[in-house]
Amino acid sequence: MPVSSLSSPTIDSFTIAREQEKERLAQIFGWWNGTSSEREKDEQKLSSYTSKAAIWQSLLRSSDRFVVHRSSIAGPTVIAGYHWLNYWGRDTLIALPGLTLVTEIFELAKGILQTFGSYSRNGLIPNAFPDDDKQPFYNSIDAALCWIETLGLYLEATEDWSFLATQYPVVEQIYKAFIVDTHYNIQVEAMDSLLSWEANGVALSWMDVVIQGTPVTPRCGKPVKINALWYSALCWISQWSQILSNMGYGESARLAKQAQRYAQQAEQVKTSLQKFWNSEINYLYDSIGSDLSRNAQVRPNAVLALSLRHSAFTDYQGEKVLAGTKASLLTPYGLRSLHPRVPEYIDTYTGNAEQRDRAYHQGTVWCWLLGAFIPAWQRFYLQEAVPFDWKAILEHFLNDACMGSLSEIFDTNPPYTARGAIVQAWSVAEVMRHFPHE
Repeated sequence: MPVSSLSSPTIDSFTIAREQEKERLAQIFGWWNGTSSEREKDEQKLSSYTSKAAIWQSLLRSSDRFVVHRSSIAGPTVIAGYHWLNYWGRDTLIALPGLTLVTEIFELAKGILQTFGSYSRNGLIPNAFPDDDKQPFYNSIDAALCWIETLGLYLEATEDWSFLATQYPVVEQIYKAFIVDTHYNIQVEAMDSLLSWEANGVALSWMDVVIQGTPVTPRCGKPVKINALWYSALCWISQWSQILSNMGYGESARLAKQAQRYAQQAEQVKTSLQKFWNSEINYLYDSIGSDLSRNAQVRPNAVLALSLRHSAFTDYQGEKVLAGTKASLLTPYGLRSLHPRVPEYIDTYTGNAEQRDRAYHQGTVWCWLLGAFIPAWQRFYLQEAVPFDWKAILEHFLNDACMGSLSEIFDTNPPYTARGAIVQAWSVAEVMRHFPHE
């Protein structure tokens, strides 16, 4: 049989699949709505990468590759990164605004938020989901708070108050569990209304490496980012209680009283968050230990605390923190995870598995942290342009590692070698959220 006879069906199948994919993308993002010749011209424009619009279209295509169908939940979810990362709660919730709200794929955002809310147990939302139908891992203090923050951003974009009404019981469950006490001794302390946790051998924040039962970056007690999330959550819940009361959902009088109580508690937390101000270096303490010791390491968690929808810190504090971040943490590819002058700092992510794990949050540059630095700068430096040049990260996106996507991490000094997962959801999503494409 001639070779051409064997290859024709394959070519036909590929062509059909290619056209089907174009139509699917057209339905999602509005691409390729013209004739075949016009579509070819569009593809040529995309491949040239000569304009912000073309780069934006390529970012959209990259973002779409993280959304997959998961059979165990019979619905969509987000892959944290390729080629070895799987379904991660915290990563998904951080990536969701860029993947779905910026792109206005609101039904996808709603579905994923609803799915995560349905997995809430004892006030916690899973940090990771196994491949099979086994129980998720609830080893996270911030996934539940990230869920509230992302729910808030979704509602801000859609005003979908009927969806809020269905999710409000989950919000209340998280609040009550944190107030009373839940796993890992996560609880709100009566003296200052700050959120704390205490457990040996685990790491519950995004700096989550544990080696031989010992966390590399121990952050028990009261981490600054966690308590900034707690403050923002209380502000959201107060707003939502009042909205639901005004719209007649549930018991209006009870909801109105709750709104006042949440607002009062938010003010208490706002006042207590001043405990994190380190006036000696004009930065925020990274954490306050259960023994009241203060960790003065300069880390990007301070920037994360400034970037949330509700910020508890003064303009002066925000400006000083961001100036310090610009001087010591900002690189062309994201933020360093630790100040270079700290003894624990490691400048290269290399070596065996343990060596790489030890470097993971001890200096390594994380691209997704641009999603905190850029909005924080825009909040506190209203009259100054963001001090970030997109050229290097876009060059990486177009020509380095996995071309057409963004890596997970980078070494801390030139040439800033890309490391980790070659395609990372929250890297792409946070760049999309702030890339000036219009």
